Amino acid sequence: MVRPILCVRFFCALRRKSAHQQKSSTALPKAKTADCVSRITNTMTTLECHILDTGYCDAWEHHVIRGGPRRRFDCHALVALLRHPRQGWLLWDTGYAPRLLDVTRRWPFSLYRRATPLHLSPELTVAAQLGRWGLALGDIRQVLISHFHADHIAGLRDFPQAELIALQTAYDDIAARRGLRALRRGFIPALMPDDFHARATLLPAFTGPPLPALGPTHDLFGDGSLLLVALPGHARGQIGALVQSDRGRILLAADGSWLTRAIRERQLPARIANLLVDDPRAVRDTIERLYAFSQACPDVVIVPTHCPEAFAREVE
Repeated sequence: MVRPILCVRFFCALRRKSAHQQKSSTALPKAKTADCVSRITNTMTTLECHILDTGYCDAWEHHVIRGGPRRRFDCHALVALLRHPRQGWLLWDTGYAPRLLDVTRRWPFSLYRRATPLHLSPELTVAAQLGRWGLALGDIRQVLISHFHADHIAGLRDFPQAELIALQTAYDDIAARRGLRALRRGFIPALMPDDFHARATLLPAFTGPPLPALGPTHDLFGDGSLLLVALPGHARGQIGALVQSDRGRILLAADGSWLTRAIRERQLPARIANLLVDDPRAVRDTIERLYAFSQACPDVVIVPTHCPEAFAREVE
């Protein structure tokens, strides 16, 4: 196995730094609790919500949070199985699937597996878990894609009838990437369905009523039950989802932060992680905004995809 530091150096050599990065503002919009409460409770519609685990990779804690202990931890990939009372079943991401092992056997994508050693099994795929609720693959009508990193889309091909929903800017960033250029974005083209274009709904920038600190939203169903919001930085066009669920209000935060603790402590990932993200300044800004949102809306449970706390607390 190639040591992780060799893979990091490889990614470092690939990353091209802009000579004129614009400095993002650290000022946060004033978050008013009343605005948050009135916005997210203005619906009588509640979604059934199940948080599932799809496997994990090995990661270093001191990489995902600055000042963290130098130890490995299980970095799980969580997804959400949701049911709208009128629109039916949908998924928030598809997480890992053993297909990822197949597409990372050869160069250059073998570097992905070496950098993040994978622990996957067929039983943990979303497709295999649907039977717990008496569902078939065709029952999933929509898949929301938070971003196009491999650990979030490895199961996409398992749902050949679902509408695929993502932000246009997220897709534009990876659409033409192949080989090393794709790997730099954590994207593996072979994971994409062959008919992606035919089934995709690519959303423009959100312009709906804003959430405190997080900004404009997109009301997916038009009833306030599921609001999409931009969470930039980790990946181009990354989104989160505020869900009015039967287990309470949940913000599915994707990789807006790797750890819930990082939001509580307003703590960034280690600088070495900057080599692998889209915009390090936006990562910092998004963590600050998630913190401000958590203060304005303390009843909302924030669920980052890879957080061990979320895994222990939420997974069924």
